[in-house]
Amino acid sequence: MSHMQGWPGPSGAPGPGGGPGGAKGGQRFGILALIVVLVTGLSFGLAAATGADARDNESMGAMPDMGSLEGFESGETGELPDLETDAGGGDLGGDIEGSGGDLGGGDSGTMPTEDPVPTPTETPTDPTMELYRSVSQGSCLANWMVNETDWASTTPDVVDCTADNAGVWVASTTDFVSDCPVDAGRSYIYYSYGPDTVALCLTRQFEVGQCFLGMADGSANLMSWIDCQGGSVPSPYSQKFNVIAVYSAPSNPTGDECASAAGNQQYYWWTMDGESTLLCAVVYSG
Repeated sequence: MSHMQGWPGPSGAPGPGGGPGGAKGGQRFGILALIVVLVTGLSFGLAAATGADARDNESMGAMPDMGSLEGFESGETGELPDLETDAGGGDLGGDIEGSGGDLGGGDSGTMPTEDPVPTPTETPTDPTMELYRSVSQGSCLANWMVNETDWASTTPDVVDCTADNAGVWVASTTDFVSDCPVDAGRSYIYYSYGPDTVALCLTRQFEVGQCFLGMADGSANLMSWIDCQGGSVPSPYSQKFNVIAVYSAPSNPTGDECASAAGNQQYYWWTMDGESTLLCAVVYSG
């Protein structure tokens, strides 16, 4: 046999040159590849339209741009705004201490100050009132009456009680004139300034040899003192009495206690200072 006919193989089996089965497989691969290309292109197109490119996601190392919250454009970089210069237009710390953070409502960084305490106004003083107030009980004064109504001095002149011009001694001091007794050998001087009054209750202090004003009937101003040898006798008085003795008054004085001091002269006597003192005198004849 010079010629042998080959046995055909099964349908679709590969052959050295491909054959119909290989051609169909190539078509299927081509269609599949085209579908992949289309799907891939469609995916890239959608990614470009939505901004979901994987490469962009890989480059986002920082947070998305927050500047738009404080007035920055969305296209700026994603860096946080400078809190010291951009947040609210000023320093964050100063903003807390200032108008935004000062709980007291005052100026930034300062404590509220109190109004200055007003300086009290001193009450005006009067020199004469101060002089009256400076006199204490038991002091002696160079004061006495020179006529029926007037005193030798309108202000108290404190002197030693043994001084020759110690005319009265201060029995008490008071705010009310009515507290001072007025009788034989006792009276007062006083001074008022505004609502205040100071009264000095006085008792006449007699010494042997002094003279005082009197009347012919034996009445006398036991608060007076007059020069025995000089000066006229003021009205309504008519004579001068000259002191001859001063005693502590007995319980029931009769005046006989003055007789020895008077000698053969007519004498006059008075109990004074609450009837505690007996005063003996004669008319001064000069």
